[in-house]
Amino acid sequence: MVMWVRAMDLYAKVFRTVEPKRNALAKAEQELGVVMSLLKEKQDKLAVVEAKIAELQKTYDDSVAEKQKLERNIATTAGRLKRSSKLTTALADEQIRWDESVTQFEIQINNVVGDVFISAACVAYYGAFTSEYRHQLVEGWSERCRELEIPVTEGMSLETVLADPFEIRQWNADGLPRDQLSIENAILVTRGRRWPLMIDPQEQANRWVRNRESKNGLKVVKLTDGQFLRTLENCIRIGMPVLLEDVGETLDPALEPVLLKQTFMSGGRLLIRLGDSDIDYDRNFRFYMTTKMSNPHYLPEVCIKVTIINFTVTKSGLEDQLLSDVVRLERPDLEEQRNQLIVRINADKNQLKAIEDRILKLLFESEGNILDNEELINVLNESKVTSGVIKQRLAEAEATEEKISQAREKYRVVAERGSVMYFVVADMGEVDPMYQFSLKYFKQLFNNTIETSEKSDNLANRLLICLDETTKCIYNNVARALFEKDKLVFSFMLCGEIMKTANDISAPEWSFFLRGAAGNLDKQRPPKPEVDWLSQAVWNMACDLSDTQEIFRGIQNDLTKTPVWVTLGDTTFHANPEEDEGYVEVPPEPADDNLMPNENAVNGHWNKRLNSFQKLMFIKAFKEEFTTLAVNRFVSLNLGQQFVESPAVTLGDLYRDMNNITPLVFVLSTGSDPMSAFLRFAKEMDYTERIQSISLGQGQGPVAEKMIQSAVKNGDWVFLQNCHLAASWMLSMENVVKDIAEKPDDIHEDYRLFLSSMPARHFPVSVLQNSVKVTNEPPKGLRANMRRAFNEITASFYDEHVLGMDWRRMIFGICFFHAIILERKKFGPLGWNIPYEFSDSDRECALLNMQMFCVDGFMPWDTLIYITGEITYGGRVTDAQDQRCLRTILKTFFQPCTLDPEYKYSPSGIYYAPQFETITEYRAYIEELPQIDQPEIFGMHENANIAFQMSETTKLIGTILDVQPRMSSGGSGKSNDEIADELALNIKAKLMDKLDIELAAAEMFQLDEKGRMNSLTTVLQQEVDRFNKLLKVIKNSLEQLQKAIKGFVVMSEELETVYNAFLNNQVPDLWANSAYPSLKPLGSWVKDLVLRCAFINNWIVHGLPKSYWLSGFFFPQGFLTGTLQNYARKYNLPIDHLSFEFHMIPVDRDQSEVTEQMETVKFGEEIALDQELTLPEDGVLVHGLFMDGFRWDWEQMVCTDSLKGQMNSTVPMMHMEPKMDYVPDEALYSAPLYKTSARAGVLSTTGHSTNYVVAVQLPSVHPQDYWIAKGAALLCQLSE
Repeated sequence: MVMWVRAMDLYAKVFRTVEPKRNALAKAEQELGVVMSLLKEKQDKLAVVEAKIAELQKTYDDSVAEKQKLERNIATTAGRLKRSSKLTTALADEQIRWDESVTQFEIQINNVVGDVFISAACVAYYGAFTSEYRHQLVEGWSERCRELEIPVTEGMSLETVLADPFEIRQWNADGLPRDQLSIENAILVTRGRRWPLMIDPQEQANRWVRNRESKNGLKVVKLTDGQFLRTLENCIRIGMPVLLEDVGETLDPALEPVLLKQTFMSGGRLLIRLGDSDIDYDRNFRFYMTTKMSNPHYLPEVCIKVTIINFTVTKSGLEDQLLSDVVRLERPDLEEQRNQLIVRINADKNQLKAIEDRILKLLFESEGNILDNEELINVLNESKVTSGVIKQRLAEAEATEEKISQAREKYRVVAERGSVMYFVVADMGEVDPMYQFSLKYFKQLFNNTIETSEKSDNLANRLLICLDETTKCIYNNVARALFEKDKLVFSFMLCGEIMKTANDISAPEWSFFLRGAAGNLDKQRPPKPEVDWLSQAVWNMACDLSDTQEIFRGIQNDLTKTPVWVTLGDTTFHANPEEDEGYVEVPPEPADDNLMPNENAVNGHWNKRLNSFQKLMFIKAFKEEFTTLAVNRFVSLNLGQQFVESPAVTLGDLYRDMNNITPLVFVLSTGSDPMSAFLRFAKEMDYTERIQSISLGQGQGPVAEKMIQSAVKNGDWVFLQNCHLAASWMLSMENVVKDIAEKPDDIHEDYRLFLSSMPARHFPVSVLQNSVKVTNEPPKGLRANMRRAFNEITASFYDEHVLGMDWRRMIFGICFFHAIILERKKFGPLGWNIPYEFSDSDRECALLNMQMFCVDGFMPWDTLIYITGEITYGGRVTDAQDQRCLRTILKTFFQPCTLDPEYKYSPSGIYYAPQFETITEYRAYIEELPQIDQPEIFGMHENANIAFQMSETTKLIGTILDVQPRMSSGGSGKSNDEIADELALNIKAKLMDKLDIELAAAEMFQLDEKGRMNSLTTVLQQEVDRFNKLLKVIKNSLEQLQKAIKGFVVMSEELETVYNAFLNNQVPDLWANSAYPSLKPLGSWVKDLVLRCAFINNWIVHGLPKSYWLSGFFFPQGFLTGTLQNYARKYNLPIDHLSFEFHMIPVDRDQSEVTEQMETVKFGEEIALDQELTLPEDGVLVHGLFMDGFRWDWEQMVCTDSLKGQMNSTVPMMHMEPKMDYVPDEALYSAPLYKTSARAGVLSTTGHSTNYVVAVQLPSVHPQDYWIAKGAALLCQLSE
């Protein structure tokens, strides 16, 4: 209860407190409701106002945005207007250029298939050809494309399609010559898929590759290097370029994977198999090959692996190079201006190209409206400004360049002369392997001469000075390195090429001079007038001259009607006698403007009508033996006297031209030794103690190498003698010389290298090309030889001997004998069958033998004569007839009668051993001997000089012909192919298909009682076999040649030699190797072969001839043996005891007449020529032989001296009668019979030459020695 009361009390208290509060709360809530409703009303009003404000703000913002958008549009439009005005106004004239470019591009795009096709063909095929043939190939391909309607650019070139002008300029900076051919070659090197093999005789490609790739770490190797493959392997791994030098005609098989790029992927790596290992292949690897061979023959298997590129310098290319050099030296201002111009134009073009590239890039990347790309518009505007400036500059540059070109062209004549001279110098390398001169050396010489020559303000004078000085300098420097026999060849070729370039000599004239008229096998000529002084060969030449050379029209008619002569230099040459009863009155002299002859009238005055070269042609045609003399006069007249004289050269001059990296090479000939002169020079230079000398031979190479290694450090001189004897060490020597040349700073400045060598193909070409060269020859002429001998004999040896005067006369006789046998060589086969190389040591040995045997004052003549003639000198002589000649000559100078004070060595009495006490007096006497040796001192007829002159002419023309490029012959207007094809057709028509032994009568094969066939029938069968083999070779080669000319088969190397031989009127080697020995030119050779075949065929058809044409046999020795065998069988005698006795019959039988009569004779009948002959009981009648060095006296029927100018005469018919153990009468001359006038052949086991047939005993009023000394012999055939 209490709790309830207490709770109620608590409740009352709380109620009293809370209730007022509740009431207050209700009141407040009521007030709050009023206020909140008021607030809500106000808030609603505020929201309306805010909504209004927001609406107004949006309207404002939209207005501002619109305003900004309009402002931006205004700015954009203004910019576009501005830029569009730039495009429409500033670039208006660019539209022309762009239109042109677009048109050009459209044409190029249209022609791209044809252009790229031809460019690809060029890269693949035409690298090996010269510029002329390349042009023809491109023309042919372009023409064929047009025929097939493949569009191709007119006059397209490789340069325009595949080359970048900027890249070409870089190549030129690296040393690439600026001519078109070199640029094309560089494109082939850089664009070809196969590695390049460059034919580079002048090393221009080599230098360019070295310069171009030097920054990439180029490695230079040779196939002969020991580490060659290791170097190549390393370069392939790390991607370095390799240059392989001095490649031959074959390539190392180890290179095949590299050449064929036989790479493969393995394990994600690119590999190539080299040797027996796989190595990494870096794609940056580059491989270059060069060869110094000027005309290599690469087989197809080499050609398909590489790109063969012909870098051989051309005349026009070299001319441009030399022109730059000449102008640089003469007008450096012009060349500098030109170079600056080229640089400026290049820079401008490069800038324009860069801008155009940038425009194309921006256009490619551009999006939206082009007017919004301000950078593009600015670049376009910049292009306009730049192109305008460049256009103006180019116009100025072209005008300036035109002026410079005109000024440069004035000097072209000097550059042209330089180019002509270089190619003549280069051709001399074909004459002898030692005549090598690099283009670099030539240019240095050429430029130095221009630089040091006399200056002149008058341009015409200056040009003349440059022409004269450069020609003299090149001649002097080259001629001193040539043998005497080749100096006239060089000066004549030099003169000829200079005059050909100046159009003073036409190509047909030059060709006729060297080759005669080509393709004239069946040529019909007027019959030869019946006069003794005119030979058929000269008449034929006169007719050919008249037919092919307009200036010579009718000259053959003048020969018998008026004196025909010309004067060249100070010598007059007559084609006919000066006076003759058949001559008509000389016509009036022609006017200078009317020199052409009239074919139908007597012309005369040929000396006035012909220029100097035409006079030379005249002399070659009518006085061939004087051709060498005339060439001498011709060169002297057109170039100057010094060009026919050997330049004076001393070791001092040579020393000044060499230096510590340029060696001096003595080119030796037999009997020469420069050592004594070298030692004298060393003494003058006070260098005797610092000379290291060695004669090379087996095992001496390493010794020489050590000498050089020490000498380059201490400055000694090294002389390596007889380099030709150390062929295996030559490669090492070449590397040593090359290493020295590459490091001149490491070499002592006093060091010098001297080399001596006989001409040898293994002597390094690079050493020859970059050295000073001089020939060293023994003296020529009796006086010079005697002077040399007596300079080497000491006074004590000569003067102080117990025999006194006899001793001195004996020495003089031996020395004269030595000089005679040396000088006899100049007469060719008349002097010696084989030209023996007698040396000074032979003479010294003979003198020492004399000293040894005469030491007691007694002269054992038999011993001395035997030792001197059979051992000291005779030991060198291999030919039996030459041994006979040597013994005969020795008798003249070395026998007891020569000690008689009145004894003379020759009939004229000019040559004798004088009676003096001292060697000084003898030397003075020798200086008074004639300079020109007459044939009489040699015991020879004056015709021997003609033989010598003819030999010189043949050598001169032959040498020049060997180095001439193939060209159209004789001025006939026919192409080479037409000439060769026509000749092949003519020859085929003339020759029978084969000789048929089956046509022979059965009686010829009848056997005797012992079952033996007539030996002459056996000889006939053998001859038929030999001729048929030859005919088959000829017919096959002619058929193949005709097909090759028409393009049906490949022109092989063998066929090409036949082709070239036809153009040069020579017998092809292919035929000569299958034929009998002969020296005839092609036309005569074919006629001779036709006669031979007819002779054998008539023998087959008509039986044994009454008289045998001994010259017509393939193997005449076989016929003679057959004759002896028949006699031996008939009388049962041993054949080895049989020999011939010769009976001369006064009948002159010409085989061509015999053949002519045999063509019409019927079977069983005799020709008229046979009816006057009586067949001998034993032996045979023979005819058709010729005499060389003497003639036949038909009245006395003995051999006698030749008539002046008549080189060969016919031998009467002979009866060759076999005799048992026949011993000829001592009074008869035993004349050797040879197949050809060369006389020399291969030495057979009999001790005779294979050219030797038999000894013929001829009646004579002179002793044997008289004819032996003259070299008198019989020949089966002549060389004409």
